[in-house]
Amino acid sequence: MLEHYLWFITSSWYSVIISLIVIMIVLNYATTILEEQLSVIGKKLKIPASVRWATFDAISSSLPEFLTSLVGLILLGNAWLEVGIWTIWGSAIFNILIIPAFVLLFYKWVKEIKVEAWWVKRDTIFYVLSIFILLAWIYFNQLTLMWIALLILYAFYVYYLYKSSLKHRELNFEEVEKAFNSVKDKKIFYCKILLALVLIYIWVEASVTAATWIWEQLHISTLVISLVLLASISSIPDTLLSIKASKKWDIDAGLSNAVWSNIFDICIGLWLPIVIWTTLMNLNPKVDFNSQIWVFWFLFLSTIIYFVLLNWKKISKNYWFILIFLYIVFIAYLVLFVK
Repeated sequence: MLEHYLWFITSSWYSVIISLIVIMIVLNYATTILEEQLSVIGKKLKIPASVRWATFDAISSSLPEFLTSLVGLILLGNAWLEVGIWTIWGSAIFNILIIPAFVLLFYKWVKEIKVEAWWVKRDTIFYVLSIFILLAWIYFNQLTLMWIALLILYAFYVYYLYKSSLKHRELNFEEVEKAFNSVKDKKIFYCKILLALVLIYIWVEASVTAATWIWEQLHISTLVISLVLLASISSIPDTLLSIKASKKWDIDAGLSNAVWSNIFDICIGLWLPIVIWTTLMNLNPKVDFNSQIWVFWFLFLSTIIYFVLLNWKKISKNYWFILIFLYIVFIAYLVLFVK
């Protein structure tokens, strides 16, 4: 939509590199504004912290991934599916490995960490279910079945969060009221929310434009660009939000933000564009993912490692190195074997 006004981004390599740096800075600024305003709204509605983090915070930090998928649909049309899917999957792998690694790295207070919050494990289970839906889609190759299943799963997830919210509100009345009192006199600046959404949209479209130029110049496959460049740029807000949470002593929120974001990315970030793609645009070709099935299995493996990590009695801060190493292996495979 804005590609005719963003020609300067791809005028040279210098403009591309500078633009990508600016994109990351602006995305962080915009998502921080959005997260602050949505947090105020959540507290005013007396929504418990665990539910607020899994919904408002996850949506605000995952909006770049969602809009990248949606903007890619607008710009690429029939060629969108693989770019959209790979961006979401690459972001999921980035989130599940890099976010916990950075949280452990920046958490300074103890050398061994124990995840106490039951909702961390709860949301991980929902995330694993979304992964199995993706597996079923690959096996049966049916887009319609997938988006229906994702919609049902996310609807049940939101309903479960709602019931948990009511129960938590009854059992932790003072905590909920304290959060409400901290923001009851604060105004909600809807103009800031609108500004953040506009900035995110503009710079997501700019990143898609830059990525398209890069793979045309270097003859790099859309798979690699989507899995690495688009995925990492759009995941930066998630990463910074988790680091901020870990610096505020909230290690549980920092570690679990990866799961919240991935649930939203898969269930909504894939669901809505696919619905538009198949119903409004009447595009529903068969997509062969068998040649790149290893991407799914790497995502599945990283999820298992993450789940085992959370259920460990104590997590050593030094585990950050293992997670970073696994992501380097993933990048190395892309560079060496994917054309």
